[in-house]
Amino acid sequence: MSLSVEEMNKQLPVANALPGEAVPYYMASGEGARYEINGQLVTVIARAADTGGIFSAAYISGGMGAESPFVSHAIEHKTLYVFDGILHVWLPGESRILTPGDSVVIPPNTPHAYRMASHYTRFLNWMTPGGGEAYYERVGTPIDSHVPPVRPGHKASLQEQAEVGAEFGITFPDVERVAPSFKHDAGLPPTQSPYFLSTGEGERLVSYQTMFTYLSRPANTGSNYFAVHTKGAKSPYIPLHFHSEHTENFLCTEGRMWLYANGREVLLTKGDFLHAPAGTIHSFAFDAHNTQMVGFLTPSVFNGFFEYFNKPTEDYMYTEGGEPYMDMEGFGRAQAEMDLTVVGPPPQRRAALDIP
Repeated sequence: MSLSVEEMNKQLPVANALPGEAVPYYMASGEGARYEINGQLVTVIARAADTGGIFSAAYISGGMGAESPFVSHAIEHKTLYVFDGILHVWLPGESRILTPGDSVVIPPNTPHAYRMASHYTRFLNWMTPGGGEAYYERVGTPIDSHVPPVRPGHKASLQEQAEVGAEFGITFPDVERVAPSFKHDAGLPPTQSPYFLSTGEGERLVSYQTMFTYLSRPANTGSNYFAVHTKGAKSPYIPLHFHSEHTENFLCTEGRMWLYANGREVLLTKGDFLHAPAGTIHSFAFDAHNTQMVGFLTPSVFNGFFEYFNKPTEDYMYTEGGEPYMDMEGFGRAQAEMDLTVVGPPPQRRAALDIP
């Protein structure tokens, strides 16, 4: 049974454990349900059971040459976001070499494959509506290590993967692997189609010492979710607020940031994750210069929020310094027109989450 907004307002976040229900929780980088699959480490940080059946997510890491066959998901809409190393990704008829900050958006029924091209590569595999992560549990071998194995253990055959995959709408088509191109991807397509996006590119908006970049819009994801990259200077907390109709998910990609969730604080550094379901009272503050994060918001009812109080820009970096400002008129209009309930001023004291 899902919690009411009032109940969720009071739910303290779980730390470093998959909760099995849609409640706030924090996962430090490296923590989660870990499996070895053909020499790669799959670290599941969100299952459909933990999110109310709206998404799942996993980090996949490995060494030079670790790869996947071509795979296609009948249900899942995916975003792959590179955190470390070099990742070669194939789509039908094209491929790219991706480095940290690059991403690829993959709609359902799109064949795709990858190969890791550095001695340590790690990327995020985001899947909506979720459920496909159970494939890892079935094919993978549970592992205690937080790093990929030096030598692969059990190697799952393609037949074994196909038999299990069929239960989750996963197929393994035979698609030619073409040589990579070196195009620079500057924008988002207008429709739901697969696309690569180079780091720093996308629709960019700027305000005081902060830049927001859309990595995807509802039109790109079948209105299931959208993703925003945020980078900025050290900053105070924003006003305490919650959302009634959508879930917000925070992944720190560089620097340090504080996340406040239902009366508790946690410090996020690179790779850390916090899940804030609808009804979670939350706020965040950047605690290091040029801190960066990626937010996945699902469903996509909050699309357009950032345009209310930020200005479009062709620049690729925010300006540091100057007089602090915020478009309070725009923020107030967002409160009136969008899924946003402000419940108080920015938090001032730190009641840090006790992380075991």
